Amino acid sequence: MNEKASRQKLLHYAVSTVGGFMGGYAIFNHCDFFGNAQTANLIHIVCKIFSADFSGLGFLLLALATYISGNVFCVIAEKFIKHDLRLISLIMTSCAVVIIGLFPNIANDYIAVLPILFVMPVQWNAYRTAAGYVSATIFSTNNLRIAVMSLTRYIVDKDKKQGEQARFYWMTLLGFHSGVALACVSSVFLGTMSVWFCFVPIALTSAAYLWLKQRQVKRFAVRYILKRA
Repeated sequence: MNEKASRQKLLHYAVSTVGGFMGGYAIFNHCDFFGNAQTANLIHIVCKIFSADFSGLGFLLLALATYISGNVFCVIAEKFIKHDLRLISLIMTSCAVVIIGLFPNIANDYIAVLPILFVMPVQWNAYRTAAGYVSATIFSTNNLRIAVMSLTRYIVDKDKKQGEQARFYWMTLLGFHSGVALACVSSVFLGTMSVWFCFVPIALTSAAYLWLKQRQVKRFAVRYILKRA
């Protein structure tokens, strides 16, 4: 495994802790609402419509629209904003933490997690691949599926590539749930104010991002010097 792939993996593990923290924070503090994904929310929308239970339906639709807007933003950013979407994601997540931290006691749980609903799909799109692997950093289901299947294939077939793949996905799961653990422990003592602890995984991710970019900058400088020589 080359150095670039190693740094990409480290960045992926680090940003997974951000996704885990956001998911754990929302579930622990806001009525088990998982702001990182929309599967449960979509099910609740359909259930409320067909059971004629329209109380809170507007908030569910607002949550869905916010999540959709995060994905729309990614398309626009990739087309018109000439900056690395990974860096944009980190900045936006930091802003989301500040907003939530300044207004931690909003009574409506859906309104309270709107910043999370917007920035998590941005993170998903910004960090969707690493070292040739496709992996989400904001939820675990598919990562768990691939981790289990790869490990099983490695045990059965002794395929080293499957072993490497299993290691990547298990490490991603470890990173994600480390973030969840940080969110839960801090929430026990600080409640909604625990959101400020998200800057710990954000700082780790920023360091990993700078380490990856440092190598790219050095490589660009070497190529420039060789061309000028």
